[in-house]
Amino acid sequence: MNAQILQASPSALLQQSEFVLVGCRHGSESALEHRQKRAFPSFQKSYWRKGLVTFRIPAHIVSKSEWCHSGFPDDILEQLVFARIGIRSLGQITGQTEDERIAATHQLLGSVKVDAVHVWKRDPRLQIDTDSIQRKLASLHALQEELVTSGRNLILNCVVDSVDRWWIGWHVGNVQTGQWSGGYYPGQIPPHGISRAWLKLDEAIARFGIQFQSGERVCELGAAPGGACQRLLEAHLKVVGVDPATMHPQIAGHEQFTHWKKRARDVRIRDFSSFDWIVTDMNIDPVSTMASLERILASSPHKPRGIIATLKLSDLSHAEELDQWCASCASWGYQTRVQQLSTGGQEICLVAQKKNSSRN
Repeated sequence: MNAQILQASPSALLQQSEFVLVGCRHGSESALEHRQKRAFPSFQKSYWRKGLVTFRIPAHIVSKSEWCHSGFPDDILEQLVFARIGIRSLGQITGQTEDERIAATHQLLGSVKVDAVHVWKRDPRLQIDTDSIQRKLASLHALQEELVTSGRNLILNCVVDSVDRWWIGWHVGNVQTGQWSGGYYPGQIPPHGISRAWLKLDEAIARFGIQFQSGERVCELGAAPGGACQRLLEAHLKVVGVDPATMHPQIAGHEQFTHWKKRARDVRIRDFSSFDWIVTDMNIDPVSTMASLERILASSPHKPRGIIATLKLSDLSHAEELDQWCASCASWGYQTRVQQLSTGGQEICLVAQKKNSSRN
């Protein structure tokens, strides 16, 4: 352990833990473990329940500065793909009453001071009042002051595992997604939102830092009824929706929207050449989605600068093909990032941008 790092911290407790808690979507635990074994084979799986997987990290890794300063490095979290959030575990809290658990948390933390408190449920269906826990933890004297490391926020996490058990951990919110409690996107679908596709695209834009330029041309494959198109139009883009089904009247009548009422495979390749972005959320298997993108991108001399593709994983064994899909995007000239969004279902979002364009 780096002595200088410990001296700069109010408590060695934060850096000593070799266990990390990783939140994920229910049902994605095995896919998450598969990614871990491929990318980080030295991590040892420990506690595992639906929505929460624990890994033990070798001491020589957690002693590195990036772990000491962040709790759980963002680049590692992203490589796990199915991880919504990663925190360093400080321990388990039990007690017969909420106040007993609050007192036990206070005793565990000692003199540690944090900037914010995130309380979230391992299982969103748990009928537990997290607002009460949030208020009580935030009111503790030990949680009212400082510890800011290099201008970043130190965040205490209370993971509500069951009615009488919590897990306590920490991470540093040094990126926007680190400020989202439990890694859940805080955005909401607006009252006028046509479908949940609006919210999924909204999270993708925020999570990946996508910056559209006003007036860019976007083509969405599988556009009906128009939720994603709606979000794109709100970004002041010119949108073409490809789908044999009928679009929502609100979208069909928009002056910046054009409907190509056909299947993606029936559109001529040259007709895609003028688009800046290709977006797709087709309700088909991921292999077919990637084949559709390959048809458009593999040989076209005029490629869009970005791709936003939702890949449905009805069979999680498809997750084993992730590296192959990313390699295909690289062969077309793109840098690729992949994550499972908190607002989506059993699917992943692949965002690819041209290698010669700046990463947002």
